Amino acid sequence: MVRAKGQYHNQMLELEQPLALPEGTRVEVDVYLAEEAHSSEDHAWAVLGTARLEEEWDNPEDAIYDDWKRLYGV
Repeated sequence: MVRAKGQYHNQMLELEQPLALPEGTRVEVDVYLAEEAHSSEDHAWAVLGTARLEEEWDNPEDAIYDDWKRLYGV
């Protein structure tokens, strides 16, 4: 996970510093408004909780249910 700060201008995000990502890298952006920012401890817990949920949710044992309609003939 890479964390960056910046501002939104003219429908574009302007980062305070460049990211060390290859050109054309696809990313997913979660926006946290600076005015509504939580403490760094709250943010750390949120990141940890999200990572744990993704780990639990996306695993090989449960992958058989990804196509549940076909599996159950729906």
